[in-house]
Amino acid sequence: MPKVRFTILLYANQTDAFYYREAVESVANQDRDDYELIILDDNDSTILDRIAGEFYPNGDKRLKYKRLKKHIGRAYAYNIGLHFASGDYIVTLGQHDRISSNTLSLLASEIDRTETPIDIIYVDQDELVGDYRMNPHFKCGFNKELLLQDNYIGEFLCISNRTFRKMGTFREDILLADLYEFLLRGLDHELEIRHLSSLLYHRRMISVADANIYRRVLRESYEAHVRVLRGYLKRVGIVAEIKTDAQYRYWKVNYFGDDYGSHRRDYILLREKGVRVKTKKAQEILYGYLKQPDIGVVGVRFREGFTKIDNCGFIFDKHGEIYPACNGKSLYTDGYENRIVLSQDVSMVDFGYCMLDATLYQKLRGLDTSLKGRDAVLDYCLRVQRAGYRVVYVPEVIAYRKHKETVSTRLSNARLLEKWGKKLAEGDPFYNENLPMGLDNYQLW
Repeated sequence: MPKVRFTILLYANQTDAFYYREAVESVANQDRDDYELIILDDNDSTILDRIAGEFYPNGDKRLKYKRLKKHIGRAYAYNIGLHFASGDYIVTLGQHDRISSNTLSLLASEIDRTETPIDIIYVDQDELVGDYRMNPHFKCGFNKELLLQDNYIGEFLCISNRTFRKMGTFREDILLADLYEFLLRGLDHELEIRHLSSLLYHRRMISVADANIYRRVLRESYEAHVRVLRGYLKRVGIVAEIKTDAQYRYWKVNYFGDDYGSHRRDYILLREKGVRVKTKKAQEILYGYLKQPDIGVVGVRFREGFTKIDNCGFIFDKHGEIYPACNGKSLYTDGYENRIVLSQDVSMVDFGYCMLDATLYQKLRGLDTSLKGRDAVLDYCLRVQRAGYRVVYVPEVIAYRKHKETVSTRLSNARLLEKWGKKLAEGDPFYNENLPMGLDNYQLW
């Protein structure tokens, strides 16, 4: 198999020379040399060319330095870089950020080991504060619903060159959210988006002396992302309300399901004996999600007592053991990577109170009666996903139960492993393998 070649695009604007040197050095220190670095300089000074020359002396064909004639933003710069790119995959690198020395090797390994062509790869990241790495962001596998609530993927992307031929290049009229727009546009093309569970990207956090300037930049970026999302929802015909956050952390898409009363044949509402739901318009909220054509199951947040989480859906390990997500966490926190408060795709929800697509339920012939408790629920959710539908957790609806439900039996678990052993061995796609598995999940050790 031919060796994968990468093109790294580095857009530089209002650049700090010290941190820029570290960024270039991290590329020069890669443990493979089959790449090219294209620097897209949008500064007035020419110092960046000289700094890059420290690591790539004259004659080193891996370096291409481009002075930009127009100063109209990152998307324009990236498109210039694409014109000169010769790599099979395009990698976007922040001007002050760093990558680990084995980043390109691991990306290449991921590309080489799969039979299905990969369009986009994203990785885990942490933050650089001075000389220290901190705040690791261990991300989940590709999660469409979460992407609609927050750009959890980030701005370090590895994109196949052929993907640009399918989709076109970056939108130059969109500032500050051009990469997010590209990701959302990719949803229309059903791209193969892969997550690499390794801390390979190190994002530089530069302190800003003027708090007003920092907040203005944060607000402008946030508002640009919300505009992009609003445009996407309009383009695909989804009627929804976007609820913004005063602290600019994330946004929430509220789908309209007030017509649920006239579509009772379209869904099945499951509610166990002893389960109580205090959320107003709970069925309306759930149906707003379920009416989306690619969603087959919608579940809710379960609380324990008055202040704790019972579950935010469930995760599973490679042996078929099932654990409640965020169990014991405070009901009033966002959770690790906003897991508690943001709607997102999950492997399994709590069938104590949930809504199912009725047509799909009939097609899949309901629950497998040879399985018990959570095993039967996980089996059904896996079959839903295999059929091309999503299972979505919705935190706005909160339920609680007086009595714990039946968990499983050994015989049932053995049957589950018999049916789904290969799938289970791959791990839960919506849970990062670097986080602890078990009841103490969604937290750093």
